[in-house]
Amino acid sequence: DKKKKQDADKKKKQDADKKKKDDDKKKKDADKKKKDDEKKKKDADKKKKDDDKKKKDADKKKKETDKKKQDADKKKKQDADKKKKDDDKKKKDADKKKKQDADKKKKQEADKKKKETDKKKQDADKKKKQDADKKKKDDDKKKKDADKKKKQDADKKKKDDDKKKKQDADKKKKQDADKKKKDDDKKKKDADKKKKDDEKKKKDADKKKKDDDKKKKDADKKKKETDKKKQDADKKKKQDADKKKKD
Repeated sequence: DKKKKQDADKKKKQDADKKKKDDDKKKKDADKKKKDDEKKKKDADKKKKDDDKKKKDADKKKKETDKKKQDADKKKKQDADKKKKDDDKKKKDADKKKKQDADKKKKQEADKKKKETDKKKQDADKKKKQDADKKKKDDDKKKKDADKKKKQDADKKKKDDDKKKKQDADKKKKQDADKKKKDDDKKKKDADKKKKDDEKKKKDADKKKKDDDKKKKDADKKKKETDKKKQDADKKKKQDADKKKKD
């Protein structure tokens, strides 16, 4: 019993020592975790502070950049407006000068053209009179030549017509003779053919009649043979019947 108690006390002490050791370790771990959490929070607070500062600096820089861009855009627009105004004035002045030059040139060309037109009209009137005089002279000559040619053509036409009429009559006469000969030849040819066809038809009819006569003769012969066979059969049948009756 004493030994059991000593072992139990020893075990109890060992358990108490182990529990104390475990509790000390847990406390140490808890203290370390608390210390780590505090460090993490401190680091997080520092990072947030740094991020806030960076954002503030970035916002300030963006604001400055936006201001610079606005100023640059405003200056660019002012320069563009001024350039457009200057260009519009230059164009207006150039258009005005161009119109003045064009009007001046147009007037000069119109004056020159009128002068040329007047000269051309004078020359045309003069030429028209000359052409009219020449035309009358030419027309008179043409009429004289035409009358002469008309008479010559009429004489020639009459001569040609007479010649053609004779040629046409001769040609018609020959054509009629040729046609008559051709028709006569055809009639003879058709008659010969008809004669030949009629002879062939007669020959075919004679042959058919001969064939029909032969067929009839063969049929009569065959019928006669059939009738003979039937008579012989009937005679044999009667003889057999008589014999059977006798027996």
